[in-house]
Formats: sequence, C-alpha cells, structure tokens
Amino acid sequence: MSEFAYAQAALDRLVLEKTAESVGYKLVKVRGIPQNPTFDVATFEDIIDNFVTRDGDVFISTFVKAGTTWTQQIIHQLLRQGAPGGFYGETVPWLEAVSSEFLGSREAPTWDYAKINAAPSPRYFKTHATVAHLPRGKAPGLKVIYVARNPKDSVVSLFHHASSKPEFGYKGDFNTFCEMFLTGQAENGDWFDHVLDWHKQCLVHPDTHLFLKYEDMYQDTPGAVKQIAQFLGLPCADDVLPTIVKNSTLTEMQKTSSFGLNHLRKGGYGGWRSTFTVAMSEFFDDVYRHRMHGSGLTFNFGPDARGKDVIM
Repeated sequence: MSEFAYAQAALDRLVLEKTAESVGYKLVKVRGIPQNPTFDVATFEDIIDNFVTRDGDVFISTFVKAGTTWTQQIIHQLLRQGAPGGFYGETVPWLEAVSSEFLGSREAPTWDYAKINAAPSPRYFKTHATVAHLPRGKAPGLKVIYVARNPKDSVVSLFHHASSKPEFGYKGDFNTFCEMFLTGQAENGDWFDHVLDWHKQCLVHPDTHLFLKYEDMYQDTPGAVKQIAQFLGLPCADDVLPTIVKNSTLTEMQKTSSFGLNHLRKGGYGGWRSTFTVAMSEFFDDVYRHRMHGSGLTFNFGPDARGKDVIM
C-alpha cells in the first residue's frame, strides 16, 4: 500500500457519502465545474467557446478566494498611477459575470457583453477559469497573471463566503465544507487541479504567464506591485509606488468595494489555525501531500506555535 493510499481511500469514500446538494450547498455545474448558482450556464459556456480575444488582453486568474480582488486593485491603481477614484471591478471586470444578472452588477459594474467587445485595448479581465475553460479565443498575444493561495486559508475564506452569501444557501459546519473542498465539490471545483494546471502553464509560457503566490505578495507587496507592473509593461515610479501599495491595502479597499455585498473579509495568511480542528488539519495535510506529490510547488501556511513559517 502506498503512503498516500489512506488519503485517497478516504476521499473516495467522502465522494460517495456526501455531495454539495446533500449538505445544502447550492451550485451549478459548468462543464463539470461547480460554480456560483446564479450563472446562466448556456451564456457562460458561450463565453468560453466564442469570446473574441485580442493581443494585449490580460486575464487575472485565480481559484476563488485567493487574492483576486487584491490583484484587481493593484492593476486598477497602476493604471491610475495611484490616483484615487474609480472601482477595481470597472477597470478589471469579471468576464464570466456578465452571464449572471446578479453577479454582473457586483463584479462587472457598468459592463455588459457588448461593451466588453467594444472596449479599447488593452483590456483587463478577472476570471476563475481553469486552463481548459479560459475564454482565450484565438489571439496569440494574451497575458495571464495567476495568483495562488495556500489551500487551508483558501478553504476558510471560501467557507465564510459560502455561508454569508445567500445564493449559496450553505448553513453547515466547517468540517463538512472542508470535505466538499477536498473532494472538488465546492465552488470552482478541485483546488489541486486548478492550481497545478496553471502552475504548469506558467512554467511553459513564462513570457506571457506570471505565477504569483498570495503569501509572497503579502510579505513583499511593493515587490509584487513592481513585478506585476514590469510584466504588464506599466509604469511604476518609486514616488508613486507607496501610494499604490497603500491604496491596495485591505483597509483602503473596504472603503470602496461595496457594489452589493462586501466580500472583503480578512486577508493575510495562517489564520486557518483558528478554524481547523487538529484532526481535520492532519487529514487535510495527508490529502495535500498526496495531491501535491512530485509537483515541486510549495506554499507558506503561516507561522507555527514557535513563530516559524510552515512551508510544504
């Protein structure tokens, strides 16, 4: 029996025992991937298949709850050179959100499909697409910034997201939700497939794909802003950088984020320890080691009881 057999057997059992529907977690499937239940599936799939991209289009892609909004704000600020005003969702709309009347006003305010198609280049979009479902069209000159966050903080943030947003209807406990996450049944599907596929894509195409880790961005935000600016060919002078960093903090973003429901909760990393039980943490670690084995990709899970960051 392999060292990972226990973790895989446990996951297989969970898939048989529990589904998102059986625990009251409302989602819709778009090509097999669980998504926000307000999406119109046919329109979503039409965007995947038929969106007309252009050279210079930029996608900010993440698994849900992994620093998407933060990265949108950084780009919003880079384009404005630190000037106040505007809203990150106007500058970097969630492309697929135009397939949901409910999400569109919140995640792509002032935009609809026709306006997006008519917008001047370069265009900037948020997406949570997998590699296979990115609406990449036929333009060869796309750029993608992918941000990944350690899965323990991601699942805690996603749990609060599902519990607080009425469209999901989730009223269960964290352990049950964590099981949905580990079996790929939570919103956005399988974290491991999503992150590992994009990591491979970024390694193969380093000139057009930038892979960032949320925890690294948090530790050195000025460095991350400069890295994003350089990748996109945007100016970022030393005298403007502090303003961009300040305006991209959680505190500043919370002041301007409210289009409908405020989805900026806490930020940071390592906070998962206040939510996980010891048993669930150990099981999660077993699954994590199993799924990440051989990938070469590690994450910072925050400081342990001795104050030393746990990297695995």
